[in-house]
Amino acid sequence: MKILVLYGSKPSKNSVELIEAAKNQGHTVLSGPTGDISSMISNEGSKFWLGREDVSDIALCLLRSFGPGSTEQSTRRISMLEHMEVAGIKVVNSTYPFRRSRDKYATQYVLHEAGIPIPQTFTTESLARAYQKTNEMGKTIYKPILGSMGRGSMKFDDADLAYNAYRLLDRLHHPLILQKFVQTPGRDIRVFIVGDEVVGAVYKYLPEGEWKSNVAQGGKMVEEEMSDEIIEMAFNANEAMGLDYSGVDILESPEGPIVLEVNASPGWQGLKKATGKDVADIIVRYGVEQVE
Repeated sequence: MKILVLYGSKPSKNSVELIEAAKNQGHTVLSGPTGDISSMISNEGSKFWLGREDVSDIALCLLRSFGPGSTEQSTRRISMLEHMEVAGIKVVNSTYPFRRSRDKYATQYVLHEAGIPIPQTFTTESLARAYQKTNEMGKTIYKPILGSMGRGSMKFDDADLAYNAYRLLDRLHHPLILQKFVQTPGRDIRVFIVGDEVVGAVYKYLPEGEWKSNVAQGGKMVEEEMSDEIIEMAFNANEAMGLDYSGVDILESPEGPIVLEVNASPGWQGLKKATGKDVADIIVRYGVEQVE
């Protein structure tokens, strides 16, 4: 099978592992930044290129990132990937669910409509409303709308200090996504789902004195057997978001488990270390099965 792996400006270790896994399974693999794809539609049909190479005959596209760029560039790439799907190419994860999962606020309202517990989440472009809501929430988390790996997230215990940060973010034209801080027992849960399989379920322990459990921020993953409630919640979240595979992050709040995020392009280096699973191989095999 001919497989295309698309990533951001440079391939991450996860993308490299997908490329190697596909080659090891005997597939022909092409790879490159999503921004390097060109496409054409005419009365003769649809054509796609990676750089100068015609990739119109690929059967499977493994999408890892839209890549950095302007709103216009992102819009073009999203439309082009949707065009690929219309033309009969299987994209994993599918373009629209992938885009929606990158948007932290969109993720929250989709999960809420599906009846899945979430943290209290507020969005605004009004400094006055943000200040008011921070006072009401108490401890508040700011998140960039398209952030990942915990980068750019900030925790505020004081509304006046938060307001100063909000003013700077407003000048940079960043919308405000605020969440009420959820007290946890010093750990989060990550459930990694591929299709109808739980590839791994782990606790992510917070580094001492920190509030972020992301492995990229120093968190440590330990494999554990999770309750049926946690596993069902993760499957429901993945299904609600319409994803083929995802990393579902769950918090153990005082009121019970809640879903924090559903990552459509999850990293798996920490999970691989904790579970010994070859995650890239599993994802490639799943994608191939969807085509065959």
